[in-house]
Amino acid sequence: MKRKKDLYKNTYKLENIFTAYNEVMRNTKNKKKVEEYKKLKCANIFRIYNILKNRQYKVGKYNVFTIYEPKKRIIVSQEIEDKIINHIVARYILEPAILPSLSDCNVASRKNMGVSKGIKIEKEFIRKCEIKYKKYYILKCDISKFFASINHDILKNKIAKKIKDEEALEIINKIIDSYKEGIGIGNMTSQIFAIFYLNDLDHYIKEKLKIKYYIRYQDDFLLFHPSKEYLKYCLLKIGDFLEKEKLLLNKKTRIYSNKNNFIFLGRTKKGRYAKYRKINKKIKKRILEYKYNKISLISLITSINNLKMNNKKFK
Repeated sequence: MKRKKDLYKNTYKLENIFTAYNEVMRNTKNKKKVEEYKKLKCANIFRIYNILKNRQYKVGKYNVFTIYEPKKRIIVSQEIEDKIINHIVARYILEPAILPSLSDCNVASRKNMGVSKGIKIEKEFIRKCEIKYKKYYILKCDISKFFASINHDILKNKIAKKIKDEEALEIINKIIDSYKEGIGIGNMTSQIFAIFYLNDLDHYIKEKLKIKYYIRYQDDFLLFHPSKEYLKYCLLKIGDFLEKEKLLLNKKTRIYSNKNNFIFLGRTKKGRYAKYRKINKKIKKRILEYKYNKISLISLITSINNLKMNNKKFK
């Protein structure tokens, strides 16, 4: 696949800026900031136009906070102008250059993909393996601190193999280097960086290890095979491959028999939600942590919202 050219010029087309503006306005939770920004809509849009056209973008400061559900994560948020520019870079540089190269076994966060798609494919693999093998095994892998461990230089080199546009690469590299380490969860560009970072691993597992039934959602992935010994070999090879990517598998990684239950994308292999969280108990714990200044107010609110959302799913 040829490297994409002439991408940067799409970032300062007014129709693209308006589209990104509307997306950000619609999805930003702080409605007070949204209303303030809307008061000077035309001025703000033309400011973004001039910044991008004149190659003057400097990544703004990040607001950093912690969420605890479904697990502890550091989340970043930016001011509205940075969010709009981040959307523009994602939509008009990264998506056309990167998404066409992704394997179908990668089901994370893009059109016609997602958690429901991942669960559907997982169920189909289970059905096929039950018929074809009767007895089989599943290697379930999970990467330790995936977003925080993504190596900037490796990511830049991967992207440079897809894009032949120095101005586009310059703004992408600015965004990557704006994080102290890894990439921050919360930005649209980060989602694409994360989806893409393990693309080489997908091809390695499918083409070199010859695993027919393989599925990945970000850093969580499954390999199905009738031989437990071969999956042990695959585990070693995957570990070696990830070491070159500056990543490590975590302690959740293990091989299951088809008789065992396991959790993938928050559900059991029968598609039921994993009801292992005690919602009310965790809410009380978060409130106490806030009371004793162990977490911030925004972390408390985000955590409670996530817990309540999960509670609705469990009912």
